[in-house]
Amino acid sequence: MIQANDEQAVIRQLQTMLRSIQIARGDVVTVPVDGIYDTATRDAVEQIQHENGLAVTGKVDLETYNLIYGMALEADFAASEPMPLYAFPKGRTLSAGEVSDLVILVQVILNALTDGYDDHPHFKLDGAYTDDIAAAIRRFQMRNGIPPTGDVDKATWNALVRNYNKYRDAGA
Repeated sequence: MIQANDEQAVIRQLQTMLRSIQIARGDVVTVPVDGIYDTATRDAVEQIQHENGLAVTGKVDLETYNLIYGMALEADFAASEPMPLYAFPKGRTLSAGEVSDLVILVQVILNALTDGYDDHPHFKLDGAYTDDIAAAIRRFQMRNGIPPTGDVDKATWNALVRNYNKYRDAGA
């Protein structure tokens, strides 16, 4: 059990988890992260015990710890950003005639951007880098100050992703 005389590092870990839970709930954050099992820490533990039908002791036994740990994991997960997808390999260039899963991603991005640019039809998501896609990429490159090669290199990929993220963040 974690009590007032336990090591400060363990108490700090508990306090960090309690704070995560309070923040996720929108509660007033009352638990300091100082390694001291004080009244604020005990009160937060008792609140969680009470809300979850556990004996309200203010002590952190295994059942209480597992509950707090699980709640903190959920809180941290809910607050975290999604993992980024690093799909475009370093040194890669996509060109007309290629068929690949990576081309499907380019097609998805171009289709999403069609509403903003409106200068090409929606592309079939088949992974085929057609002449029509190369033409759409050239127009995109010109609008973004990139030499209009029609190929998707790192600079073009980054511009596609940047534009897509702006489009997505705008609520589209």
